[in-house]
Amino acid sequence: MRLRGARFFLAFILVFGGSFSVAPALALLIHNEPSGFRGNLWGASPKECASLTFVSGQGVTESGQQVEIYDRSPVGISLNGATPTRIRYRFLDNKLESVQLSYEGRANRDRLLQLMEDRYGRLTPGERKFVARAEWDGFETTVVLSFNPDTGIGSLWFSSTMLNREFTDYKYWSESKGPS
Repeated sequence: MRLRGARFFLAFILVFGGSFSVAPALALLIHNEPSGFRGNLWGASPKECASLTFVSGQGVTESGQQVEIYDRSPVGISLNGATPTRIRYRFLDNKLESVQLSYEGRANRDRLLQLMEDRYGRLTPGERKFVARAEWDGFETTVVLSFNPDTGIGSLWFSSTMLNREFTDYKYWSESKGPS
């Protein structure tokens, strides 16, 4: 009897657990998965990635891995008509770990959402309109599109699944800026 109750409770949590989250989000399995960003493979060094400008060292993880940020000019880059305001590359111990494209405006969010759906899988019509964060998960890459309607600012992240796990498994800190 006790085992049956535990199975029911586990099934209840698995089926309904996601409905208790505070912020709406959706994760889909990625289709046509990339293994990097714009020809730069995950794990590439900054020297292997064209047109980057060093921004800052962000400190180290608790395991001693260096975290560095580089910028790439967004001039001339358009994704389905959406123009990023900033493009940041994050390196973990000199290995490309993630890329963040910042953008402004609901119209750009909608253009990027359409492009991500075309490339990686469709949301339902209701989810397309109301979800503030959508995520596509793959074996090599995770893609996250988020938008804050209060500020009108959003981000599109492309992350190496394996390197990002190394990055987030450790508390990230910087002596000059404190925990991030």
